[in-house]
Parts: sequence; C-alpha cells; structure tokens
Amino acid sequence: MRITSKEILHGPIAPILTRMTMPLVLSMFMMIMFNAVDSYFVSKLGTLELAAISFTFPVTYTIISMAIGLSIATSVMLAKAIGRGELDTARRITTDNILLAILLVLVISITGLSTTDVLFTSLGASAQTLPYIHQYMDVWYVFVGLMIVPMCGNAAIRATGDTKWPSVMMLVTGIINALLDPCLIFGLGPFPELGVRGAACAAALSWVAGFCMSFWVLHFREKLLLFAMPNFAQLWKYWGEIIKIAMPISVANMLNPISAAILTALVARYGEHAVAGFGAGSRIEAFLLVVSLAMTAALSPYMAQNLGARNFDRARQALRASIRFSFLLQLSLYPVVVLTAPWLARLFSSDPEVISVTKMYLYIMPLGICFYGVLIIINTAFNSAHKSHKTLIACLTRALFCYAPLAWIGGLLFGIPGLYCGAVLGNVIATSIAWRMLKPVYRDLETDPTFLHTAARDHEKEKRENGAIEAGQPDLT
Repeated sequence: MRITSKEILHGPIAPILTRMTMPLVLSMFMMIMFNAVDSYFVSKLGTLELAAISFTFPVTYTIISMAIGLSIATSVMLAKAIGRGELDTARRITTDNILLAILLVLVISITGLSTTDVLFTSLGASAQTLPYIHQYMDVWYVFVGLMIVPMCGNAAIRATGDTKWPSVMMLVTGIINALLDPCLIFGLGPFPELGVRGAACAAALSWVAGFCMSFWVLHFREKLLLFAMPNFAQLWKYWGEIIKIAMPISVANMLNPISAAILTALVARYGEHAVAGFGAGSRIEAFLLVVSLAMTAALSPYMAQNLGARNFDRARQALRASIRFSFLLQLSLYPVVVLTAPWLARLFSSDPEVISVTKMYLYIMPLGICFYGVLIIINTAFNSAHKSHKTLIACLTRALFCYAPLAWIGGLLFGIPGLYCGAVLGNVIATSIAWRMLKPVYRDLETDPTFLHTAARDHEKEKRENGAIEAGQPDLT
C-alpha cells in the first residue's frame, strides 16, 4: 500500500520511515545480488574469468553512478513538487528526466564500446584477462539502457511514497538474472554455453523484464509519463534544473567506483589472485550496506517532501534517527562477518591464495562500513536540501585526500593488510569532515528561497480541496 504524502508530512516519523525502507531493503539486496551472482557462477570458470569480472565492477558501477545522479535528482525534485501539490510539474519532471537518461545511454554505449581495451588496460588488466572482459562488456554496453531508464522511472515512483512496486520489480529482475546465469554460463538444458558472455546476457534479459514493468507502472498506474510534444523552452528549463542537482551527485557517486578502481589497480600489483580475492571481498561487503542504502532511498523523498512543505524539524529528526540506526547496525554486523569470513571466502573460490586475500578483506574492511554508511546518509541530507555540491565536496574529500591515498600509503608500508587498514581510516576521517559540513545546512534552510512557498502550490492545493483535479489524474498525495 502506498504511503501518502499526508502521512509523510504529518505521520509519526519512525514508523513511516520504516514502512518506506523495508521494501527497499529487498530492492537493494537484489541490486547487489546482480554482481554477487555473476561473480559466484563466473568463479566456477576459473581465476582469470573471476578477475575479469572484478575488473569490470568499477567501470559498470561508474556508469550506474551517473544514472543514480539523475534518479536522485528526479526523486528530490518530484518529491518537492508533490509536497507543494504541483502535480503537472511532477509529470513534466518525470518525462524530461527519462528523455535525458535515453540521451545519456546513447553516449555511454558508443563511448564504452570504442574504449574497452584502453580503459581496462589502464586499470591493470592483463592480455590474458582482456578477452573475458570483452565477452562481458560488449554485451553490457549494448543493453545498459534497459537498466538505466527503469532506474530513473523507479526513482519517480518512490518519490510518490510508493516503495513497494520498485522493490517488486527489482526482485523479479534479480530472480530472472539468478535463474539465467548458470543456464547461459554453463549451457544447462537447451541453453548455449556462453561462459562469461552468458553472465552479461542473463543480466540483459532481466533488464528487459524490468524495463517493461517500470514502463507499465509509470504510464498506466501512476500516469507520470507525458507523450505530447514537449515545449522545448520548458524542456531546457527542466533539464537545466535536473542537471544542476544531478551533476554533482553523479560525479560524487562516480568517485566511489573510481576509488574502487584505484584500489583494484593497487591490489593488481600483487597478482591476479589478489584481484580475484579483492573483488570477492568487495561483493560480500556490499551486502552489509543493504539496509543503509535502502534507508537513503527512503529518506531522500521523505526529507524532500517535508522540506518542500517547510517541515524542517521533521526532516532533521528523520536524519538524526537514520544516522544513529545505520551506525549501530553496521557495528553489530562486524563480528558476524569476522566469524563467518572463512566460509564466505570459500563461496567464491577454492584457490587458497584467493581465499586468503578474501578473508583478510573481511577481517578489516567492514570496520570502515560503519562510517561509510553514515556518510551516504549525510550525502542524502545534502541532496534533499538541494545542496548537492556539498555531496560532491564530501566525496571528493574522501576520494582524493582520505580513502585512496591512505590505502596507498598503508600498502607501501604493510602490503595488502596495510592497504585495507588505510582505506578504513580514510572512511573514518571523511565521515568526520562531512558531519562538520552538515551542521550549518539545516540551520539556514528557513531563509533559503528554494524552499519558500509558491503561488503555484497554494493554487494546486485549493484545486484539490475543491475537487477540481481532472478525472483520471491520480492524487499523488
């Protein structure tokens, strides 16, 4: 059942946030499962194949991060419009953002297909690994649009308060991917044996299903898509607003996989076994962030709607509760990971060297997740307050001055264990800096013209109260 705008603006904070977050936990879990399932089945092909998939992760996540920027911008702008009661603006924002996503996909696909060798060689991939990288990425680049466009559409659906349907769609696509992976990789039953290419084909087929479901919900259920010819002056205006918010978020999100790529290159100095172990460990670690990531996806529209309605105290209370919960949750998960590390490492490889590197990763790196979970929630607060440039500053600080540099220094001094410890320390310092940046943001919002009431909001509310909304248009509140 959809959580209405009235509940978001006036209902009890913790229960509403919990109801919005819970479906998204499953959604985030399935998103991470995409990479983990691919890694698991590809690892059965051999160390070179697993290393190839590990090399693709920073690149694919960089592109996904660009799409995340657009989807967050859509969610924030749309939720703010809904909080103000501007329903026509909400539809325009959704449609224009999807058009922008389509253009982005075309650029990504053409550029990616023409730069595979240069890019992955610069990341440290060997001549033996490159053919397997091609098998995966050549398919991935062609079909990535079927993943990016639904990401933006699902963000629009979440902005209305409906977190259930996006989660259902992610669940279905995740199940399709998990079922097709072994069939297409190993050639089970009537399916051809495609090896590493089969993992990419399985993902592409699951994206087709996700695209169809997202279109149906957006168009027929939510009625958030417009098919009339756009007013180009208005189109450029909304694109400008979307890009203004999305660009810093996209760049900030890209810094995370760039940092991961730098760490991958640093680890590559120790050999293919080290890269395979590092890749396996990072995928296991990603599951620890599922709840915190789900919370940020729910917190963004929650805060944006309340800020749009000038409910500043509710936004601040929701932020404080989310930070506290995320930190305590990640801290409680650490001993569980340490105890199960030997078993988890063996899931991805039977090679003793790969297992050793993976275990070492799981003994050290999850400590940094306690702080990184807080950092991504702080960044969500910046985005919701239309201060996405602060998100960029926080992520630049982490990438350029904390995470990767300290990992490099640690690696020089103590090898792979030192590299991991340096990365953990980088997360601690970066989160402390972001926390200090957050303090003045919400203090200044009451005088920020971005969040002042508008005549359009009052007009739309009056229309709703008088029952003047056109028949057939959904009441998003």
